[in-house]
Amino acid sequence: MDNEPRILHPGDPEAQTLARAIASPTAGEILQVLGEEPLTASAIAARLEIPITTAAYHLEHLVGAGVIEVNGTRWSRKGREQKVYRLVDRVVIVTPGREDLQSLLRKYAALGLALGGAALIAGLLQARTAPSKAFTVGGESGSGLVGAPAPVAVDAAAAPEPVARYILLGGLLVLAALVIYDAIATRRRGP
Repeated sequence: MDNEPRILHPGDPEAQTLARAIASPTAGEILQVLGEEPLTASAIAARLEIPITTAAYHLEHLVGAGVIEVNGTRWSRKGREQKVYRLVDRVVIVTPGREDLQSLLRKYAALGLALGGAALIAGLLQARTAPSKAFTVGGESGSGLVGAPAPVAVDAAAAPEPVARYILLGGLLVLAALVIYDAIATRRRGP
C-alpha cells in the first residue's frame, strides 16, 4: 500500500477516472460503508439495499480509480469465492495544474544540486590527480626578444579545472533548457 499522497490535476486522465468513479451517490454510500469495515459485494448490496450488479459496477470503477482495493477473499455459504473490498488508506489531492516560476525552480532543484555535486567532485578529482609541479608561462629567459613576456611560474594545482567547468556549464545549459521547455509546455496548455 502506498501511503504517499496522490496529487492530481483536473485534466489528468487519473483525476477524470476518479471523478467518474465517485460521482454517483451510490458510490459515495459504498465508500461510507467500506469506511466502517471491509465487505464483499453481496454484503454491500444487502446493507445498501441495491442490486448486486449495481454494487459490482461501482466496485469495479472504484477499484479502477484506486480508491478501494481487494483485501482478500471469503467463501460464501454456497461455496463461492467472494472478493472482500476495503478503502485504500491514501490522501488524494486534486489541485489546479498552474505552475509558476517558483514551482518550476523547485521541480528542478534536485537536478541542480546533483549537477553542482558532480562538478565539485570532478574538480576535486582533477585537482587531486593534477601534477603539483610548477610550470612556466611566457617566453624563455634571456631570449633577447624585445617585448617578449617574462617567464612566470604557475602552480599546476592553481590552474583552472576545465573538466569541472564544462560539466557545470553543460549541466546548467541542460537545466535551463528543461525549465524553458516546461514553461513553454505549461503556457501552451493554457491557464
